[in-house]
Amino acid sequence: MVVRAASHVFRPFGIALASAVLTACASGPPLLLGQPIKKQIAVVVHISAEASHGDQFGGIGSMVEVVTDGLTKRGIANQIFAADDDHPGTPRIEILVTHWSEANADLREAGRIVGGVVGAGLQLSSAGTYEVIVKIYRDGDDQPTCVVRHFGSVSSDDPESNASTGEHVGNQILSDSLRATTECQSNQVIRHSGR
Repeated sequence: MVVRAASHVFRPFGIALASAVLTACASGPPLLLGQPIKKQIAVVVHISAEASHGDQFGGIGSMVEVVTDGLTKRGIANQIFAADDDHPGTPRIEILVTHWSEANADLREAGRIVGGVVGAGLQLSSAGTYEVIVKIYRDGDDQPTCVVRHFGSVSSDDPESNASTGEHVGNQILSDSLRATTECQSNQVIRHSGR
């Protein structure tokens, strides 16, 4: 009976100890599509002229900041490359922003005034859009291990909504990149609509 009482007293300690050991064993170096990251990750950013012109509120900057800050917070060294003649080695995350535009407040307001089917059409066409292609290369890869296309709408002309959309896409890029398997979401279209 005394032994049982003692085992009940020490059971929480034993569970906590086993949990700590399992957690320590499970944690290891961060992974880029299942491969341990042993050196700096190059973050290559290319922005089309159309996207650069259309992003007036900094959604693209928010996206890139989330990716690089997220890598840094996880202890992963990284460097941004943005010049056309930059061709860094692997591991590498390439971000190609092909399109980014804010919503058109004037068109949305015109839709509210006109009303009906025409007004609804004007309001729907007032949303901004984005398209971002991400290619993820593990260390030593000649071809990307994973290619993901993110696209959706920016439904507000509010700078905070635009930044929120950029942050969401940046978090998706991190999630796509830092996974324990080489499973790629290439065949699944990722959509996000800003607020």
